[in-house]
Amino acid sequence: MDESAKQVFKMKFAKLTMVLNGIFLLAALAILAAFRVIPVYSYLIAGICGAGAIVLALYFRSAYRSDRKWLMAQGDEPGKPEQPGNAGEHKGDNDA
Repeated sequence: MDESAKQVFKMKFAKLTMVLNGIFLLAALAILAAFRVIPVYSYLIAGICGAGAIVLALYFRSAYRSDRKWLMAQGDEPGKPEQPGNAGEHKGDNDA
């Protein structure tokens, strides 16, 4: 992976990390509001935070899949030798 691809990977990873933290925060706020720890408009806040957590989770899943596909498409460094045993051979393929 070249240097520019590493920088892109770092940004994609940071984006996914922040979105995941947002999901946890919204889910925690929804739970707190549902148990009436937040005294004013507790059920409304719980509903909004719960819906926001679900929407962010759906976005996270699609972004994670696309970022993972991008990462798998990145080749290894040109000077790095290929690891043995990863050439598509399985243990049972040598049957003659």
